[in-house]
Amino acid sequence: MLLSYKIALLNVFRNYRRSLITLTAIVFGCVSLVVFGGFVASMYEGMRENLIRSQLGHIQIYAKGYNQFGQSEPEKYLISKQQLDKATEILNSTPGILLTTARLNFSGLISDGKNSVAVLGEGVLAENEALLSSAISLKKGEDLFEEDESGALLGEGLFGSLDTNTGEYLTLLSSTADGAINATDIQVTGVISTGIRDVDSRLVRANLALVQQLMYTDKVTRVVVLLEDTELTDSMIAELEVAFNEAGLKLEMKSWSDLAGYYHEVVNLFNGVFGFIKIIVLFIVALSISNTMLMAVMERTREIGTIRAMGGTPGEVIHLFLLEALYLGVLGSIAGVLVGALSAHLITLSGWMMPTPPGSSQDFPIRVFIETEVLLETLLLGVAIALLSSLYPAIKASRLQITNALRFA
Repeated sequence: MLLSYKIALLNVFRNYRRSLITLTAIVFGCVSLVVFGGFVASMYEGMRENLIRSQLGHIQIYAKGYNQFGQSEPEKYLISKQQLDKATEILNSTPGILLTTARLNFSGLISDGKNSVAVLGEGVLAENEALLSSAISLKKGEDLFEEDESGALLGEGLFGSLDTNTGEYLTLLSSTADGAINATDIQVTGVISTGIRDVDSRLVRANLALVQQLMYTDKVTRVVVLLEDTELTDSMIAELEVAFNEAGLKLEMKSWSDLAGYYHEVVNLFNGVFGFIKIIVLFIVALSISNTMLMAVMERTREIGTIRAMGGTPGEVIHLFLLEALYLGVLGSIAGVLVGALSAHLITLSGWMMPTPPGSSQDFPIRVFIETEVLLETLLLGVAIALLSSLYPAIKASRLQITNALRFA
C-alpha cells in the first residue's frame, strides 16, 4: 500500500510540465473563489453595518401594535414619556447595550420661500445620534447639537433641491399628533448623507424637543438600541422581552434584520451570482484537470499494461491515478488558498474604489475579507474537484486491454 503512495508521488513529479498545468488550473480556481468570496463577505458586512449605524441600529422598540397599524395611524401608536423613562432605565442597566436614543418621526413640507418639498424627518437626541449614526457623513456645515434649538440637518439631495445654504432659515410644516397643522422655522446647520440617494432626497433631522413642540406631543415613535456586537441581537431581544413584560411595558421590538429588506434582497442576489460563478470556475478547472489526466493515460499506456501484466488489478490502477490526483489537489488547493489570501490582502491595501452603486450617493473602497469559512470550503472543493475530474481518466486507464497496452508505441 505504501509503495502505491510513493509511486503516485513520483509520477506527479516525473512529468512536471503536465503536473504544473494541472496545479495552475487548481490554483486559478481556488484564488478566484477565495477573492470573490471575500469580496462578497466584505460587501455584506459593510452594507449591514452601514444600515445599522446610519438608520436602523441593532434593535428598534415601538409601542404595542405600531408595526401592524402604525403606518396608517402613527399618532395612535407612540411611546409615552412614562413608558420611555421606564424602558430607558431597563436598557441602561442591561449589559451589552452600547447606546439608546429616542426618535420621533414626522412628515410634512419644507419651504425656502419659493419652493416646497415633501420631507420625511426625525426628531433626534443630537448627542446620542452622533454616536449611533457614525456611518452618516457630514458633507457641509456643522453637526447638530442639543443647544441648536432651531437647528436641523438636511439630506444632501434635499439640500440641493432647495435655494438655501447653511446658516439660513427654512419653514417646516407638519401635522400635529391630534391632526392639526403647525409650522416652525428651522436653521440649516449642516448637510448629511446616509449613502442612500432616495433617503437623502427627503431627510430632515432636528432636535427631538423642536419636533415634539411642532407636533404638540411629548411622545416618541421609537427607541433605537445600539449593541456592542451585532451577534448579540437575537439574544438581546429575548432578554429585553422578559424585562419589559416584568415591568408591565406594552412594547414590541424588531431587529435590524427584520427592517433591512433591501439588504436581504442584495444578499440573495449575490448568493445566486456567487453560486453561478463558483459552478463556472469549477467546471473550467475540472475540464483542465480531466484533459491533463487523459493525456497522462495516453502517455503511460505501456506502463499501465506492464502494471496489469504483473498482476495489478483494475482497482489498483484506478487507485494509483486517484492518488496522483489527490496529491495534485492537495498541493494546488493549499497553494491556491495561500495565493488567494495574499491577493485578498493586497487588494484591500490597494485602496481601489468601487463605482457608486445604484441608489447610493457614495463610493466605497474595495475590501476583500480573508474568511476562514471560505478558505476551508475552497480547500475542500479544490481537492474534491481534482479527484472527481480524474475519475473518468482513471477508469479509462483501468479498462485498457493488457495486450493492446503492451503493443502501444
